[in-house]
Amino acid sequence: MDYKILTTETIPAYLKSIDEMSKIFSSFKSLNIEEVGDGNLNFVFKVTNQDKPTETAVLKQAVPYLRCAGDSWPLSRERMNFEIMALEKHNELYPECVPDVYYANKNMSLIIMQNLNKHKIVRSEMNEGKIFPKLAEHVSTFLARTLFYTSDWYLNSFNKKEAVKKFINKELCDLTEKFIFTHPFYDADSNSYSPDLLPEDIAFIHDDKDLRVEVSRIRQRFMNNTDCLLHGDLHTGSIMANENETYIIDPEFAFYGPAGFDPGLFIGNMLLAYVAHSYRQKVLLNNDSSEYQVWILKTIKDTWNQFVDQYNALWKDHIKKSKDEFWNYPGGIDDHALLRQKEITRIFQDAIGIAGCVMIRRTLGIAKVSDIADIKDTKARAKLDRLALQIGRALILFHEHVHTIDEAVAIAKRFLPM
Repeated sequence: MDYKILTTETIPAYLKSIDEMSKIFSSFKSLNIEEVGDGNLNFVFKVTNQDKPTETAVLKQAVPYLRCAGDSWPLSRERMNFEIMALEKHNELYPECVPDVYYANKNMSLIIMQNLNKHKIVRSEMNEGKIFPKLAEHVSTFLARTLFYTSDWYLNSFNKKEAVKKFINKELCDLTEKFIFTHPFYDADSNSYSPDLLPEDIAFIHDDKDLRVEVSRIRQRFMNNTDCLLHGDLHTGSIMANENETYIIDPEFAFYGPAGFDPGLFIGNMLLAYVAHSYRQKVLLNNDSSEYQVWILKTIKDTWNQFVDQYNALWKDHIKKSKDEFWNYPGGIDDHALLRQKEITRIFQDAIGIAGCVMIRRTLGIAKVSDIADIKDTKARAKLDRLALQIGRALILFHEHVHTIDEAVAIAKRFLPM
């Protein structure tokens, strides 16, 4: 079938034409189609049989432009192919955290998958003060498995290079290079500033030559390091969860890149939530306690520490089982521990620098986070933006001088004590 953009009116007939959909829907006469996507790239529809509400699915389609910018910003539909391939790989490595895929069509740039109707977008729920007790456990497991099992530490050289070639995601990597590592650090046309953010607040970032040097170094690693397969957009808006389950969604930015990138995205977004809740808890949720901010920081620390434990265990187990000749000598396994320590430190410091870039990007760049951007009081929002810029800048400038997650969290607490 040739590509066409589907609508709420045309989706029922399209679904009926797909044999696989008869396993999901017993009838196509009473389908309720709801457009639910609020992302920057694609259109997302929730489809439910009104006669049998348990028969439900989600249809996601890529359009040939950047949705948040409109058709004035053309964008290849190829991104959906990367999402399909990434979901397949993630399902292989950690099926408990990946939605079931019912059907995918590269010509139509769409995927039809499990409706996670018992789960909520984590960012939206966190804005309301919701705690997810299993978030750190599940995200850390996802990170450990996906980052290790797709790396050179596990794959042989031939298979790794074939995988890298398969995931050369040029256009979305270009967006990341522009929107995370470039535009926010000078007065680019795509930037968007909070109305009460002062010129000196913006100059605090744009006029800092040391900051530009460090961001350029981080960007260079992003553009050149192919450590492992990344989700590429791992933030609280790409996670759906309830108290017991967590699903990682929307991996259309997937590519082979630096191992610190996904952890850095998650940490940076969680720190933005930490900043936002210095206002949200007191003013919007009528809660004078800092308990929720404590949970956010604990989740950051638990996620990183559990990731390290699992990544270490996977790597150590692989070395033992593979009997790698390079380390197969008396005491070799013990000596290998030093390599693991140095590699994890490298990943960590990269992640902290990336987290800082994320905080600045989400403050000055084109795509905001609702944690802060949805706050109606523009003066309060500007104060939060200022804090995000200060924390982000410090994380970037000192990312190679921190060695533990506690030290990184302490930087945030120095600017925003509880």
